[in-house]
Parts: sequence; C-alpha cells; structure tokens
Amino acid sequence: MAFKASKAKSGLFEIHGLEAFIEKKFAELKEAFGGAKAAPKKAAKARKAAPAKKAPAAPKDPLSTLFATFDAHPKKAALIKAGKQKDQLLRSLIPLYVGRGVVEVSSGLTSKFWAKHGVTYAAPNVAKALREHVGYARRTAKGPQITPNGIKYVEQALSGKNKAA
Repeated sequence: MAFKASKAKSGLFEIHGLEAFIEKKFAELKEAFGGAKAAPKKAAKARKAAPAKKAPAAPKDPLSTLFATFDAHPKKAALIKAGKQKDQLLRSLIPLYVGRGVVEVSSGLTSKFWAKHGVTYAAPNVAKALREHVGYARRTAKGPQITPNGIKYVEQALSGKNKAA
C-alpha cells in the first residue's frame, strides 16, 4: 500500500492512505480473532426479509434518489443559486451535502446533478476540487463523504458569509 504525504496550508503534513491502511489492518485483525464473522451472519439473515418490503418504495437509481432528496430539501433554491457561483469546491460539496447518508455521490453523479440545473461541471473538476481542498470531504470505500468542515462551508455559503476558498 502506497502512502502520499502533502503539506497543508497550516504547515502540518497529511499522510494520504494511512487511514485506509489502518482500517484494513483493523478489519484483518478482527477477522483473525473471529470477531467479525459471527455477528454479520446473524444480521444478514435478519436483513434478507426486511428489504423485500422496502425496495419498491425507494428509487434504485442513485441519480433519481439524489434528485428526490434534493427536491425535498428546504433550501433547494438557495443551493441551486450557490451552485451557479464559480466556486468549484462549493459545487462539489452541494451534492454531497444533500445526499449525505442517503446515496453514494460520485464525481460523475455530481456532474449529472449540475447538468440538470444548467451548470456545466465536468467530473474531473469535482475530483480535483475535493482533492485540492483537504478536510472538506473524505474518501471512503463508499465514495467521497462530506465532513463537518464541508457541511459548515456549504451552510456558510447559503447564509452569504462564505469566504474565498
């Protein structure tokens, strides 16, 4: 596993890949001691019956799920207005903000989200903005996830108090 170090604006160093390495090793140790295998089998049997009842109600397409969540959001108009600004970090964070805990938001999904709202925003720009602005989103196995700093950044932009990134 390769690690990459980068220097943050504050002068501290951040080691990319370390968190994933530690999580992987922890999972291996947990499996080696038998702690991870007993619990998931029981939980998997209980889960098989429940999704059959809930599956028809929820849209299966992540894009339609994101749009449904966005349409139900109380600050929908303000989010669209903020996304039309030239702040790429904000454009990248808004779909993560709206879809947090509901849908896995990828850079391609973010690009399609903004295309529907009349904003041209390429997927590589999404990934680049999140990569360059460390601390606003975290890379996980399920894709990028917004952090508390990212949530604060979006909410400041909605209130009009946002500083340049």
